[in-house]
Amino acid sequence: MSETRQEKCGGGPPLDVLMAALPIVLTLVLLLVPAPSWVAPGAGLASAVLIGLAWFDTPVSGVASAFGESFWTLVEVLAIIAGGILLARVMDRTGAQESLARWLSSGGGPTVVSALLMVHGVVPFLETVTGFGVSVIIGLPLLLSLGFTPLRAASLSLVGLMVGPWGSMGPGTLLGSQIAGVTLHDLGVASGVLNVIAFWGSGAVAAVIAGRGLPASDGRPRPADYGAWIGTGLASGAVLSVLVLAANLVFGTAVAGAVATLLMSAGWAGVISRGRLGPVPGRALVPYLVLLGGTIVGQLLEDRLPPGGFGAVLGSPALWSSTGALVGIVVLSMARGHRRRLPRESARMWLQVAVPTGLYLVLGTAISGGGLAEALATALTGLGQGYLFLVPLLGGLGGYITASGTGANAMFGGTQDAAAHALGMDPLWMMASQNVAAGLACLASPARIELAYRIAGPLHRKDTPGPAFTRGALAARTLPFVLVCLVLWGVGNMLWMPTAG
Repeated sequence: MSETRQEKCGGGPPLDVLMAALPIVLTLVLLLVPAPSWVAPGAGLASAVLIGLAWFDTPVSGVASAFGESFWTLVEVLAIIAGGILLARVMDRTGAQESLARWLSSGGGPTVVSALLMVHGVVPFLETVTGFGVSVIIGLPLLLSLGFTPLRAASLSLVGLMVGPWGSMGPGTLLGSQIAGVTLHDLGVASGVLNVIAFWGSGAVAAVIAGRGLPASDGRPRPADYGAWIGTGLASGAVLSVLVLAANLVFGTAVAGAVATLLMSAGWAGVISRGRLGPVPGRALVPYLVLLGGTIVGQLLEDRLPPGGFGAVLGSPALWSSTGALVGIVVLSMARGHRRRLPRESARMWLQVAVPTGLYLVLGTAISGGGLAEALATALTGLGQGYLFLVPLLGGLGGYITASGTGANAMFGGTQDAAAHALGMDPLWMMASQNVAAGLACLASPARIELAYRIAGPLHRKDTPGPAFTRGALAARTLPFVLVCLVLWGVGNMLWMPTAG
């Protein structure tokens, strides 16, 4: 802050922190107010821009440059959501979604094991290959087809995003490694070590969410039931954590999440079927195979082509989800009425999701580019060793706002690295703490909750027993899990964060 502005406005570090936090607080408060989904991020965005320009004296050109740098990321994310929604509608209207659900569950319906199949297998596998919430768009309808209620299906699909550091083949982790000056391999392994807490916790949370929906003889689960559910979930999380670490060491960070969750999917499917999976519904799988195979091959080709241009198009899940949807229209049977309504239904759902999601992404850019993130982080680093506890909370705040590990690392990664050097801590583990926290908090972000709510909310019946399906109900099932993990990571930092050298 310049001396001129301090004298004119009476500013200083405490007021800087208050003004920097104001857009975030305003957004969170407006989320509690009955209003269209774009109001909260829109108000937060407007206030962030005004505060950046008027209070922090950020040049208009600086704010404009930040928006310009993030423009194509915004376009890609909205295109990925559009392709994912189109594919999900095709799979639903052709009955392929239900066919796949029956095959995966061997007709077993909504159970703890089928929930873990989705939360530790199918949903995170889709997230590691595609990212940006496409796994929710595709995985949530699969959970509904398995027989889970809309609220439970939405909650489980969000918990399945705990694989954030490896989402979309790990661009956020790559950015974090570049900021901290460490190798992608080392940051991937360190993130795998810390993310054990999220893997175990997600298994326990998913098992309880699914178990509470099972019929009980007396209508109320017993303590022994909770013990069995949590034990099963923890065991699943332990296996997943070992697989992710092993895959990071053997195959590299970019594909580690995909390899581990694919193995988990196969393992849980085998457990459900007792090793006797029925005939593969080949035609129903074709659109997903196009999406997954095309994305993997496209990203491999992108790495070998000049940056940007055709290579970026080939590596984008937007291309392959749209291609998979078009292939599904050709190879799967769809009633003429559904075919006619498909474009309108998809466009309406995309608009409902794209507007708030885009605003949250731009809000993150405004907070970072307007100097607000720097003011918050600088004030926190003044706490000395106490800052170590706040490292994951700061990283989580970035993930919560932007719904993107890449965006969160871009927002706070530089400050975390600078703090590591100032405090004499190892930059690798400081960035790993930032990375896992940012990735995990994405699952509870307003943008992801809005996405899940828009897909499953209209299917919730008002006479369904239990809590009403609202955005608050989803937040109540995801935020506590995220906050507990962030606090545990913070305590861990205080106890064993390695020093530099």
